[in-house]
Amino acid sequence: MDIKCRKTSCKFNHGYTCKAREVNIGSHTECDSFDADSTKPAEDFSRKMFEADAENYKNSRHIRDVKLSCDKCECLFNKEKCCSANGITVIDEGLGKACCSTYIKDE
Repeated sequence: MDIKCRKTSCKFNHGYTCKAREVNIGSHTECDSFDADSTKPAEDFSRKMFEADAENYKNSRHIRDVKLSCDKCECLFNKEKCCSANGITVIDEGLGKACCSTYIKDE
């Protein structure tokens, strides 16, 4: 599983890859693990990461390295509060929020 993060101001974000030991996606798709680091840039450069930031872009991280839980019960990938997606991406929703963009409503 790939855990990507476009919230560049998070202390766990290293080259657009999340390095937190535990990641929890809350009931409103927000990343509860987000922890702001005032020394990191808040601007999202990921759209140009292969051009402008290729040196700092890291390889993906396998799910075995992190506990990934999810409280968004109606998400297609939520299996007993564990994410079953092949990968997730956390994006900057503005107003300081970091949200899971992989969420798909389970009908």
